[in-house]
Amino acid sequence: MELPKVSVIIPMYNSAKYIPQTLETLLNQTMKDFEVVVVDDCSTDNSVEVVESFMDSFAAQGISLHLIELPSNSKMPGVPRNIGVQFACGEYVCFLDSDDLLTDSALEELSTLAEEYQADVVHTDTFFLLYEDNELEVCKMQTLPLPPAPIFETDDLSKRIVNWINRGYNWEPFTMFCKRIFLVANQINFPLLTTYEDMIFSFAVLCRAEKFLRVPNVTYVYRQRDDSVSRKKMIVDKAFHKWLRVLNDGLNEFAKVMASEKFFAENPDHRYAVLNFFFKELLKAFTLLYADNPQFAFDEFIKKEFHPEDAELVAQLFNTVHVQRLALADLRRELAKFQKQ
Repeated sequence: MELPKVSVIIPMYNSAKYIPQTLETLLNQTMKDFEVVVVDDCSTDNSVEVVESFMDSFAAQGISLHLIELPSNSKMPGVPRNIGVQFACGEYVCFLDSDDLLTDSALEELSTLAEEYQADVVHTDTFFLLYEDNELEVCKMQTLPLPPAPIFETDDLSKRIVNWINRGYNWEPFTMFCKRIFLVANQINFPLLTTYEDMIFSFAVLCRAEKFLRVPNVTYVYRQRDDSVSRKKMIVDKAFHKWLRVLNDGLNEFAKVMASEKFFAENPDHRYAVLNFFFKELLKAFTLLYADNPQFAFDEFIKKEFHPEDAELVAQLFNTVHVQRLALADLRRELAKFQKQ
């Protein structure tokens, strides 16, 4: 049997409200040589039934729609994506969230570019942002200038790392249209983290892709939801526990990626810079919790996480770092005001 050109991987959890529109955008694709792999992470609504209702519509167009139901909820967005990649048999892999959309010609554009340039990865720098009121705008989150035409990113890994640290690339999975054999051969998976797993996945892709093609095409529609999991508020001590685990495990996952690259052994300054960048990114996330709580509250949370013999010291070091960080932020704001005068 002839294998599909593209495998579209869709992790799903309680998306009954949005998954119909997501699947409709796939039925509307100008290219039909693809399969869809939906991996349900134990939805508690009728998401599975909704996907099943689309089976005949996809079959009528000669498109395979596969539905994989996980036996238990993973609580980690990378798990269903990894399973989807393992199941997929397309030449290329496209990641699509269950509440987002693709433009009608997305798969045709991206696969054509991948074929023409024989790219390991086709990276889209921009995407559409869809608000709840259906307002649509083009969003650019990276600092590198948009390429006016397809262009291979430099082979110099040092420059790629510097660009990455300076937020030169988007790291959302949907920006990475990957050759499947490239992911498999390089053992690139999403780490088992509750968040920031996409950042580490994209970093591994950037480090290991020989042909990393940046393109100006805008093919993805990201739905901005106020009720998304990432926007839900958590009880502070649970949020702190989650944050600390992601910080620790994330640093370890970055270290694993870099341990397999000779470049980082020869350039320890770059290795440190990557870990330091991730650490600072997590500090920014923690500030949202820190701002509304007194220092002694976090001392108590820290004591729950660390050995009693270490807790007091860690609490003091931890809070000292944040007090200094907040003071520096105030100084930067004052400097900005002075410069405007």
